[in-house]
Amino acid sequence: MEQTLLDEFKGFLVEYRASWNSSNAEWMSAHQSKDLKVRWATPDVIVSDWGNEEAKQGWVQAYKQYQGRNPKWIFEDVLIEINKQKEGVAIFWVSFKVDGEMTDVKLLFVETFRKENNEWKKIREYVENSFTN
Repeated sequence: MEQTLLDEFKGFLVEYRASWNSSNAEWMSAHQSKDLKVRWATPDVIVSDWGNEEAKQGWVQAYKQYQGRNPKWIFEDVLIEINKQKEGVAIFWVSFKVDGEMTDVKLLFVETFRKENNEWKKIREYVENSFTN
């Protein structure tokens, strides 16, 4: 059963990342749990915490910022696994292109998803933001 759940989670990640690169904030936010907890660590040692509503607004702002500039996020997996609570855990690097050019942005994500009403929903996200490409 673990392998089946892992295969299902990996299939979901393909759709999730397609939504990330769609520049559609509503589609991206649809993958979040109402109970989402997020923590971002910035290069200047500031840590920000927020929940589902703030994350939704973050996607709106991010996509608006890059509108018309053909943003593309590139994912490099470190670990994709199912934990003891039957949650999907993805640890991955994210690099970013804008206007066809690679930026110096490189982020380390740890994201945890669980099944809610038979759909994978992101429940936790932690991001380290002090790396360069």
